[in-house]
Amino acid sequence: MVVRIQTHPSPPIAGMSEVVVIITGPHGKPAGDLIVSLRGSESEPWIQAIEDGYIGVYRRAIDIGENRNGIVRVMIQQGKKQKILRFPIKLDVS
Repeated sequence: MVVRIQTHPSPPIAGMSEVVVIITGPHGKPAGDLIVSLRGSESEPWIQAIEDGYIGVYRRAIDIGENRNGIVRVMIQQGKKQKILRFPIKLDVS
């Protein structure tokens, strides 16, 4: 699987921002049958993302914190398999 994220707004701002997770499988086809959860810090609970139309896109607004350099954590579950990915982000502090 190939996993990418986007934030809305981009670049993200401190506090709540929407995170869009795009997951593709072999040959660039959308990866389905997944449970995708997000969190902005180790101390926050996991929040399940909403699948957007069976096209390998999952979205959810999460609190990404206030640190200029943050990390969005993405947990992907498929059956009994689970993987946690970390994506570094830079906040717009202007």
